[in-house]
Amino acid sequence: MAKVTAPFKITGTLDDLNFYMTQGNINLVRTKGKTGVTSEQFKTNPIFTKVRNHGSEFGHCVKTSRQFRMLAHQFNLKAKDGSFAGRANKLLYEILQEDVINEHGKRTVTNGLDTTDGKEYLIGFEGNKLRPLHNILKTNWIWDEEAQSLKIDNFNPLQHLDWPENATHVHLAVSRSNWDYKNGTFTPSYSEEYTYIKEATATSLSIKPSIPAENNLHVIFLYIGFSLQQRKKLKLLKRANNTVSLIKVLPF
Repeated sequence: MAKVTAPFKITGTLDDLNFYMTQGNINLVRTKGKTGVTSEQFKTNPIFTKVRNHGSEFGHCVKTSRQFRMLAHQFNLKAKDGSFAGRANKLLYEILQEDVINEHGKRTVTNGLDTTDGKEYLIGFEGNKLRPLHNILKTNWIWDEEAQSLKIDNFNPLQHLDWPENATHVHLAVSRSNWDYKNGTFTPSYSEEYTYIKEATATSLSIKPSIPAENNLHVIFLYIGFSLQQRKKLKLLKRANNTVSLIKVLPF
């Protein structure tokens, strides 16, 4: 038998291979009807090619995902759920599959993001799947590219938001990060944070982040967080109550 070295766990049967977990949570593989295969066989036998290729590509996605998750790091510290990293890995693997240039095992997120569909997959990614934007913000918003800002007309905090219990204030901000995914670098930028009491009078809202000097792929996030007033201070609620959503990618 051989130990499976991959950034994910595999169980079940693939062709003549049987993947299983030990009581010690070790992922092993053996061929049907045999006591197992050696580590060297796993590395070199063609029967394992599919598994090795998948592991190589998924490992590449996990590495790229670490950078993707940093694009709006300040927001993600305040709004994410326990599945955040895993969902980001899965998203980038879906994007990688848009690479039609390289063969299986050598496909890259870079080539996937070079496609229109690959970029489109990014839009709507939620930092906190428990509080997706469409459930929290109950009014229309637009991204005004000419003004380089997010706009909400006649924003009424009480009526237009799904408020967590005990929340007294809401905080809204936008980030715009340049992602040079080809070279593995990024430059984040953030708007000022707008804070409103729950019963605030309706107002037109325009949130404009600074624009990064570089112009590779601009990825835009909207953050909505809630807090509780305790005497003269505002205490931000736990991350599970807050929202960060990837709303726009430029250029498309």
